[in-house]
Amino acid sequence: MGFENFASAACPAPLTALYLDLGVEVGRGRAFPATDRNKNGFGSSNLFGHLGGDIGTGYSWQTGLSYYSTSPQNRAYTDLDSTGASVDNSFSGTSKLWAASGVLKWAPEGNATSRSLKLQGEYFRRKEDGTLTYDTASASQGVMSGGYSSKQSGWYAQAVYQFMPRWRVGYRYDRLDHGTVTNGLGLTAQDAPLLLTDYNPTRNTAMVDWSLTEFSRFRLQYALDKSRADLTDNQLLLQYILSLGAHGAHKF
Repeated sequence: MGFENFASAACPAPLTALYLDLGVEVGRGRAFPATDRNKNGFGSSNLFGHLGGDIGTGYSWQTGLSYYSTSPQNRAYTDLDSTGASVDNSFSGTSKLWAASGVLKWAPEGNATSRSLKLQGEYFRRKEDGTLTYDTASASQGVMSGGYSSKQSGWYAQAVYQFMPRWRVGYRYDRLDHGTVTNGLGLTAQDAPLLLTDYNPTRNTAMVDWSLTEFSRFRLQYALDKSRADLTDNQLLLQYILSLGAHGAHKF
């Protein structure tokens, strides 16, 4: 996960003082946290809304809310239990995700050619309830099933500042909260470390980029990734980003 790429071209002024976007999405729901139901119909749904507008000539803002719901069946994953054996587990039940986002942009008199600042963040929370089946292949302590419930959350915040034409710097912070997990099987963190960990992953990312043209950009990015409790991953990336096709300022 890194910083977003957005065009710096000027766009036509909005026709309304307030922006409102409401929508509904339905899908088969094959990917996590859902599972492929192997039959016709919809496996997941998403409701979302966005509200935005301008504050004077120098600021613009947008907020968003979304709600995702699905019902995974036998969603499988592999873990190491307290004996050191690799066991296959599965979950069936409901999975619901709420997310809230916000964006604030600033540019002198609305002209982002020389200087601009973009603040962006998102918070999400997932709740799952259902049945957990442990060691489905009887590879260790035998098959066990019981109630399962979890509440987990995460958020990120980032800032991108253009301090002169074509040059930007940025910083981003990501964090996941392991939350609370309860199960009716009597499993401990040694039996199900993936589910019952008390570690909160974090990541710090910094970048600087230079736009060669309106449609191309070089970016140098460094990330201090602590996604795993026992390892700190230092990541250095050099990117060249090229955009092709029509957009708001040049249609063809």
